[in-house]
Amino acid sequence: MAIASQDYQPDPVTMVAYHRALTEHADSLKAYATRLLGDSIAAEDVAQDSFLALYRHLNQVPAAAFRPWLFRVARNLCLDQLRRRKFKLSLFRDMAKDDEQPFTPCDLRAVQPDEVAESNEANSAIEKAIEELPLKFREAFLLCEVEGLSYEDAAAVMNCPVKTVSTRLFRARQRFKSLVSRLIKV
Repeated sequence: MAIASQDYQPDPVTMVAYHRALTEHADSLKAYATRLLGDSIAAEDVAQDSFLALYRHLNQVPAAAFRPWLFRVARNLCLDQLRRRKFKLSLFRDMAKDDEQPFTPCDLRAVQPDEVAESNEANSAIEKAIEELPLKFREAFLLCEVEGLSYEDAAAVMNCPVKTVSTRLFRARQRFKSLVSRLIKV
């Protein structure tokens, strides 16, 4: 792959598509990287590096492929960081409780304290269940279930066949269901 020239100036239509992608995908890309890395600061760097890479390759990536391309770059950057760490993953332990909690109800003022406690317990169980999924299942689960990517886009991100994504997602859902039911004792 040729390295984009620093003198390259994308056309206005491409720049509009780039800015739209930045607006639409920045938050989900950061959330995805945070869940893979367990570190929101490193995830922010990964998201920024992903968008920088997209800008450098605007002449090579069609606008319709921005989202899967960004997730693939982010995935590769995350996997590089995880390899460099050389210790077991400890995802979600350092995440902030309130603002970054993805399953928190929007309006807590209207909720009773016992409902808040139940919700917090459920959120904790969900995050713990996601954390306990093996990395290959967690990737498929996060891309398809949490980020809403199609099987085809997830396959492009994970660099594997669509059938592999389907199988991993099926197994991830089974394990997730089992883990959540074990963690939430009804």
